[in-house]
Amino acid sequence: MKFQKAIISVLIASGSLILMAPAQAATTYFSADFNSTDGGFTTSTVNPFNGIPKAGWIYGAAAGASGSGGWSTLGEQEDGGSPYEHLLTSQIVTLSASGAVNLSFDHFYDFEQNWDGGVVNISVNGGAFTQVSAASFTQNGYSGIIQSIDDWGYAGDFNNLNVFTGTTTGFITSQANLGNFNAGDTLRIQFRGGWDWNGLGQNELGPNWAIDNVTLTAPVPLPSAAWLFGSVLTGFIGYRRRKTAI
Repeated sequence: MKFQKAIISVLIASGSLILMAPAQAATTYFSADFNSTDGGFTTSTVNPFNGIPKAGWIYGAAAGASGSGGWSTLGEQEDGGSPYEHLLTSQIVTLSASGAVNLSFDHFYDFEQNWDGGVVNISVNGGAFTQVSAASFTQNGYSGIIQSIDDWGYAGDFNNLNVFTGTTTGFITSQANLGNFNAGDTLRIQFRGGWDWNGLGQNELGPNWAIDNVTLTAPVPLPSAAWLFGSVLTGFIGYRRRKTAI
C-alpha cells in the first residue's frame, strides 16, 4: 500500500496522472459483407487482343466465405487466345476524418502459379488506379510475382507484378495500410485479376478468385490504458532514481 501511495504521489506531483477513458472503436468508412446486396461494386473487362475470356466478376448469394454472399470470377479460359483482365471496383468512399486508412477483405484464389494472379488497386480523389504495394500489406499479402519469360504484350500488363497467385486453402483475410489521407478525400478499391493466354488453376470448374467482407477503417486508437501505463512507468522510474540518490 505504501508503495502504491508513493507512485500516485509522484504522478500527482509531476502532473503525469491520467484518468483512464473508455477504449475507442475503429472508425468504419466502408463495409460490405455482400449478404444482402452486391455492395455497389461494378465490373469490367480489359481485353486488349480480343481474346475469349470466361465470365467476369459475378455476384452470388453463396460465393463468399462459409457460403455467404460474395463476388467471384472463373477467370481463365483454356486456350483463350490472349491475355485479359477482370476488374471489380468499389463505389466511391468519402473519408470523414484525416489519418491512416486500413483495408481488410476475405478472399479465396486459385491461380496458375506465377502465370496468372490478382492485385488490389486504389484510386484517390478520382485519380488513376495504382497498385497497393506489397509492403503495404500487414497480413496475407501478395504470394508471388508474374513471370517475365513470356511478355503479355501490352502497356501496364501483369509481367513482373507482385500478385496473389497459386491456391489458398479456403478463404483467408488480407489486410493492408493504404496510407494517410485528409478528411473529404475519396477512395475507390479495385480487385484486378489477370490471366494469360492459357492454363488454369487446380480446380478448372471453380472460381479463380472470390471476394468477401471488404472494409475500410481507421486504425483503432492506442488504448488509454497504454498511456496510463507509460505515465506510471515514467513516474516510477523517476521516483526510484530520486530515492536512490537520497
